[in-house]
Amino acid sequence: MKQLLSVFVKRLSLALGIVTLGIGSWLFARGGGMLIAALFLGYLTALVFVWNQAWRLWRLTFLQKGGKRQMLWGMALRMVLLFLVLLVAATISADVFHVVAIGFLICYGLSLFLMIHMNLGKK
Repeated sequence: MKQLLSVFVKRLSLALGIVTLGIGSWLFARGGGMLIAALFLGYLTALVFVWNQAWRLWRLTFLQKGGKRQMLWGMALRMVLLFLVLLVAATISADVFHVVAIGFLICYGLSLFLMIHMNLGKK
C-alpha cells in the first residue's frame, strides 16, 4: 500500500506542478497573480476529498457491517466542505470562486484519473 501511495503521490505532484505552471503563467499574464492562493485552495480541497474517500474505502475493507452508513457520512462531509469553501470563495469575488473551482476540478480529476489508471494495472 505504501509503495502504491508513494507512486501515486509522485505522479500527482508532477502533474499538478506542470498544470500549476501553466495556469500560474496564465494568471500572471492577465494580471491575476494573487489568485495563485485560490488555485492552491482548490487543490487542497480536492486533496482532502481524495484522502477522505480513500481512507473511508480502506476502512470499509475491515468493517463487517455499517459500510453504507460510513460512505454516506463521508459523502455528506465532503459536500459540506466543498459548499463552505466555494461559498467563502464566492463571497470574496467571482474571480476567486472561478479559480478555486478550476483548481478543485483539475486536482480531483487528475487524482481520479491516476487512481483509475493505476488500478487497471498500468503502473
